[in-house]
Amino acid sequence: MPRNQDPPAIWAHLDPVLDMIRERYPLIKHLHVFSDGPATQYKQKGNFYLLSKEPFKKGFKNISWNFFEASHGKGAPDGIGATLKRSADTIVRHGGDIPNAEAMFHKLRDMGTSVELFFVGEDDVERKVKEIIDGPTLVPVKGTMKIHQVLSFSPGTIKYRDITCLCQADKGVLDCECYGLKEISLSQEASPHCTEGPTRPENITKDHIGQWCIINYDGEPYPGIILEVEEDVKVKCMHKNGTNKFHWPSPREDITWYRDDQVVCLMKEPTPLNKSYIHFSQA
Repeated sequence: MPRNQDPPAIWAHLDPVLDMIRERYPLIKHLHVFSDGPATQYKQKGNFYLLSKEPFKKGFKNISWNFFEASHGKGAPDGIGATLKRSADTIVRHGGDIPNAEAMFHKLRDMGTSVELFFVGEDDVERKVKEIIDGPTLVPVKGTMKIHQVLSFSPGTIKYRDITCLCQADKGVLDCECYGLKEISLSQEASPHCTEGPTRPENITKDHIGQWCIINYDGEPYPGIILEVEEDVKVKCMHKNGTNKFHWPSPREDITWYRDDQVVCLMKEPTPLNKSYIHFSQA
């Protein structure tokens, strides 16, 4: 089972659950999700994009994703997790060996747990990662951290507001105009500072050392230069200072290893605005 918990991993884990719902309850058309709101997992543009795409592939007509306030929302899912952990502890106490997630999956299933289990592997997550990489440039949603409800009625577009409203849910209406409902298309053409043609190669390799690129860090784009490539990519990044304006940090350089999928695209070396700054017409 993969360790990452970003949007591609989230939707890879939701896939078998949604397939099960569609198979057993084919009349269900509306999907409602409730979760907490960590910025690296659920409340960010990558998840907004996938929630506006994945349910429609499976035949759902719309989706609402509702975020609990901080420190709220503990309930049945936590109880299920605790039950499985106790079951795994019992297996180990009786001499069983659980070296990895797949072994745990099989042992829990064989012992007859009442919890329905699905196994999600690395390949399942990689397929979702590729959808993000090969997909369009994602548009950030202004005021993301204040959002408490996201709705989608057509692929690639969401509606959102700061307060969850279900005032007409009994009538099948979720997109009432309450609390300043807004709408945004989450995809756009590749930014002009990315190279023409494919925005990025299938894999970043050692051949790309020395090239400029755009890094996605916490949902924001940052330009930088690729220094090393192993399993991950080492990049020296610039820092943002104003709208689409970037500079090299001083005295300490910002050099960090990033996952391959965080490299949004390769780009031409930018034209300096002056000795210290570069400027993009679009970020």
